Amino acid sequence: MEGVNKNCDDGKVLIEFANILKLIIYSIIGIVVFFIPIKINGHYWTIIYHISYKLQTQANSFLELCVIVYVSLSCIKSIFISKKNGTNEILNYIRLFSLIIILSIFYGKNEIILLNDNVSLLIYELVINISTVFPISAIFITFLLDYGLLDVVESYCHVFMKKNFNLSGKTIINILLYLSTDCFCGMFMTSKLYNEGKIRLNEACNLVLNFSILSIPMILYVSKELNIKCRDLTIMVIFLVLILNILMSRLYPIKKKKKSYLTKTSYKETIHKSDKLEKAIKKYLKNKSKTNIFKSMLNNLEESISILMKLIPNLVLVLYLGQIIINSNLISETVQVIFSPILQLLKIPNKSDLSIFIINIFYNNIIAIDNVNLHVQYSTRLLIAIIAVLNCTCISSNYIYINNTNIKLNKKEFLVSYIQRIVLIIFIYSLMYYFYRGYIM
Repeated sequence: MEGVNKNCDDGKVLIEFANILKLIIYSIIGIVVFFIPIKINGHYWTIIYHISYKLQTQANSFLELCVIVYVSLSCIKSIFISKKNGTNEILNYIRLFSLIIILSIFYGKNEIILLNDNVSLLIYELVINISTVFPISAIFITFLLDYGLLDVVESYCHVFMKKNFNLSGKTIINILLYLSTDCFCGMFMTSKLYNEGKIRLNEACNLVLNFSILSIPMILYVSKELNIKCRDLTIMVIFLVLILNILMSRLYPIKKKKKSYLTKTSYKETIHKSDKLEKAIKKYLKNKSKTNIFKSMLNNLEESISILMKLIPNLVLVLYLGQIIINSNLISETVQVIFSPILQLLKIPNKSDLSIFIINIFYNNIIAIDNVNLHVQYSTRLLIAIIAVLNCTCISSNYIYINNTNIKLNKKEFLVSYIQRIVLIIFIYSLMYYFYRGYIM
């Protein structure tokens, strides 16, 4: 009997050792794939972007075909399978127009649909990018989610994140994913964490509204396009993102969101005051997923394709219709009425240029940046650059994504969050600017 018990104990030790080894190896793979830039062919990118670039350059026709198939299946499903009522049925048929737009863009017939060349190029690049980066990220995201990295990070960072941002410590990995990839990949992880009962509703909303569009590639792009010193922009962004997100995590609408999980599971949020690594590993071993890694990767890929089928038609329609809406004089005048008193009070130069940018950035970051007048004062361009990086609410990105998730954010909450954020950015930036200029002693 003693021999049998000894063999059982030895077997448990070996299984536990194998699981800890998995935690180490798979976590390292996840960190390397998503967060470590590697130089290949002169490009400093993460492995996700190197793989995506390779696919886009060598299998572009195949990717275009995949997009057409996704949108076609989405239209067929929405028309013939989805529940029918008056409004939804009309919207389902409107989605067919997105297929016509995509076919026109892919086969060079933009004049058929009266599409602006800049918007056409933007649609093409966005659709191809999310059709590569998003599924590839979904495949590898299991290394971040399922093998203990979240538990280790939570063990060390929970107190800091909860105290400052009202977020669980594990969300640092999610924030890093937003920073290193794009909002769609980050929101995929946010949605999975919420669906699996690992973060609360208020935390999911906090991540979507306050961290989702912030990214390192965007900082580099904005500084280059607006002729802003990258150092100046980076310093301002780091400082402002901390202040803004500390404030906004305590304001409406996040303050009003329930601190509840979507599903109740055995997984519990924990605070470890000592032996943090050991306790984090024990927590991982207790709650570890029993799903085979390859099955998990395939499940994530399947889920990402299902999301793309809904996301791409909506993205195309928003970008197509948005180009008409943002050129409306009524919208421009309304925004100026809202922000003009604030800009006047703070003596912000180039008020009309800034007002137009505020409209455009709510529609799409790239179009807003492309339309900036580069002859405005450097201080105004720096403010525009900061807003471009930190606005974190955009109808052509995070809004159309969360519309198809269990994360409940309505149009009013989304709009209020955007206005709050812009006002706070302008106010804090103005204080810093006038302090720097010596107006405040």
